[in-house]
Amino acid sequence: MAGSEAWRSWAKPSAVLVLVSGAPAAPSVLLIKRPATLREHAGQVACPGGKYEPAIDASLWETACREAFEEVGVRVPADAPCLVLDPVGTVATGYTIQPFVVYRQQPPLLHLSVAEVADAAWISFEELRSSRRISLYERNGKRQRMPEFVTHWDRVWGATALIIDDLLQHEAAAVGLSKTG
Repeated sequence: MAGSEAWRSWAKPSAVLVLVSGAPAAPSVLLIKRPATLREHAGQVACPGGKYEPAIDASLWETACREAFEEVGVRVPADAPCLVLDPVGTVATGYTIQPFVVYRQQPPLLHLSVAEVADAAWISFEELRSSRRISLYERNGKRQRMPEFVTHWDRVWGATALIIDDLLQHEAAAVGLSKTG
């Protein structure tokens, strides 16, 4: 996977696979809910992904693909076309997340890892756009306005909301992956 190697200087690099599926006119994105028992990010909504493992992964792209397979059973070929979104940081745990968007016309069959995924749902871009709102968050005495999405399934906030917000801004490019894959 081509791209900058700047991520190698990140304190806690990680990656997610933003899996988009459906007809180009009505795409959806796969979101997962982390189990409440996890040490980090317990109960949070996310895209499949996790931390970079230098003994296993040669790149963050490999991290995203490995984690997607481990968490939801979706295999992504190493040469699959993808869209690379801007990295996003997590405030509480200090991870920097590199999102990779992959498009599949048909939603793949999911095999959820019960240790890492409590639930999963395909949420349409239309629902995400219509449920988007700006909320005020306070962290360490600082106030910040951030997007969040209150869907029929769950509330998407924090780093995942920033990733989804970026995805919606790049919808044409994400859905355009259907023409290259």
